[in-house]
Amino acid sequence: MSGLDLRPALPALVVAATGVLVLLAQAFTRKGGKAPAAALSLAGLVVALLVVARLASGPGRGSTLGGSLAADDFSLFLHALILGIGILCVLLSPSYLRAIGADRGEYYALLLFSIVGMLGLVSSLELISLFVALEIMSVSLYALAGLRRDRVESQESAVKYFITGAFSSAFFLYGVALLYGVSGSTDLARIGASLGRGPASASLMMLGTGMLLVGFGFKVASVPFHMWAPDVYQGAPTTVTAFMAAGVKTAAFGALLRVFWGGLAGSAHGWQPALAVLAALTMILGNLGALAQTNVKRMLAYSSIAHAGYLLTALVATRALAGEAVLFYLVGYAAVNLGGFGVLAALAKDGREPVSFDDFAGLSARRPALAAALAVFLVSLTGVPVSAGFVGKFYLFYAAVRSGYVALAIVGVLMSVVSAYYYLRVVVLMYMHEPQGEDVFAPADAGSGLALAVSAIVVLGVGVFPGPVLALARIAAGSL
Repeated sequence: MSGLDLRPALPALVVAATGVLVLLAQAFTRKGGKAPAAALSLAGLVVALLVVARLASGPGRGSTLGGSLAADDFSLFLHALILGIGILCVLLSPSYLRAIGADRGEYYALLLFSIVGMLGLVSSLELISLFVALEIMSVSLYALAGLRRDRVESQESAVKYFITGAFSSAFFLYGVALLYGVSGSTDLARIGASLGRGPASASLMMLGTGMLLVGFGFKVASVPFHMWAPDVYQGAPTTVTAFMAAGVKTAAFGALLRVFWGGLAGSAHGWQPALAVLAALTMILGNLGALAQTNVKRMLAYSSIAHAGYLLTALVATRALAGEAVLFYLVGYAAVNLGGFGVLAALAKDGREPVSFDDFAGLSARRPALAAALAVFLVSLTGVPVSAGFVGKFYLFYAAVRSGYVALAIVGVLMSVVSAYYYLRVVVLMYMHEPQGEDVFAPADAGSGLALAVSAIVVLGVGVFPGPVLALARIAAGSL
């Protein structure tokens, strides 16, 4: 134990300690007082981000924790992204929680513990550590989804998320058991080295790989494992929905890259066609489902399903192209979803928030800054040029074409055209319709305004100057 290198776990340890500190602050605050939960959470996440920067530039880079966790370029890139998502979620949360009457310290503690799981998920080098990180992330999210105990929809979303999460965990564990039976190890490098030991082993290896794919499919909400997403996204508090859309997708796709291109690359000929089919179905059904929605949160939920399909499109490419394209896309995708759901949260007031399309009619006249920000995010989700969404989709489809999946890229382009209808419909309502009824929604406070401004800057900055982020993504993908 004296030679154990704890540096790869330092960011997660800082966030976990902050979560415990938030709980203690809540416990020792006088009745009727207010614990500084948001401020403590923000400080802890910033310190963890500084630790990541230190590891990236110091001697801790590339170190491993007993072969279970890595502090390589890949994990550090995703650590920085996940911590950035957490910081923006904390900035969005105080005003929203006050508006819905749920300003309780356990919210921030659960958020931090979920981030601990995400950090472990993207840095795990073996499957048991990965599963533990997956459960740490998921259990916290189950509680967050049901935070609003006064609403049936919130409780329903928590129960549905828990049940589907249990199914996904079972599939994942069966896959781990099969891979362990074939290779004698849960270490990804050893599993990769054991590939091709015979036809019986190859069959069990592919069956185990398929089980892992099903488990991950639930987490990223790919078709046909997506049915939980619309109900959970709609029923959960909006800031939690933003966190799930951005953070869970980032962590899950990071783990997918690590497992499939880090450990199972030798059997890519077997799982790439399955991924291609899942990608096509997910893009098509996600976009068609979004067309039929009248609730904006459900529309964005189906949009999230469609974007999982876009990301799966790149995973069928070669290792370097897949890693680079997915990591780059996740940066813009996280900013867009945090911004889109963040606008909904910023408008919440007295327990009410905009949910139907009609609520956005004439928003540009009443809240011009928020309407402009939401327009930027929706345009980016559509994939219009000079936005992160356009550049990100270009690299995703480019990776698929370079690897011979031209038809898959064509499906992606066509579905992006279809998505313009439901994204730009909201923009038309905001700018080309008169306001309806009384003005019942709130203006953005300082924290929400800062988070939305940062998200918009990232979306436009990455769209206009993609080079720096693309270079970092290329370096990170190279360490897979």
